[in-house]
Amino acid sequence: MNSEAHQSLTQYDFEFAGGKFNSYIFQTTHHIVYEVTFKPSSYLFEPYYSFKDETFEFSILVIENPTAGTPPSDHLIPGTIASIFSNFFSENQRIVVYICETSDNKSAARSRKFSQWFNIYKGTAFVKIDMQMGQDTDGQTFFTSMILRLDNPQMGEIISAFQSLITINTK
Repeated sequence: MNSEAHQSLTQYDFEFAGGKFNSYIFQTTHHIVYEVTFKPSSYLFEPYYSFKDETFEFSILVIENPTAGTPPSDHLIPGTIASIFSNFFSENQRIVVYICETSDNKSAARSRKFSQWFNIYKGTAFVKIDMQMGQDTDGQTFFTSMILRLDNPQMGEIISAFQSLITINTK
């Protein structure tokens, strides 16, 4: 996600499709098409926070899969995601929240993989705060992360608000 380093990453080409969810699209060598979205999510924080309109939920979606099975591991995907993050974070006030999907009982694995990718590509520009936010009806833990730039002037207030959000929604 380091803006200087992302240009040299081994990655897939991607396209910014835009739209209301700030979509990015890329296709793998296996012809699997992914959509990476940053959905505006001002509702996550109380209305009085000045940064609420710079808050987005991050998702990675498979939108075409001709293999009909679980997409194979692909070493180019992490670099592609890192480059997409760098592109999206060109405005340093943005805040991205990632809540791992729980429906298939793989939320812990998603959280680990996302953390591995982040740690490889974060550079010196980003910070990630990880918290667990209760459990779904099947007892699966909601693994949640927030990413923001280290130079965000409201970092302390944002982290405090995120911790409050998690605490309130864990009860």
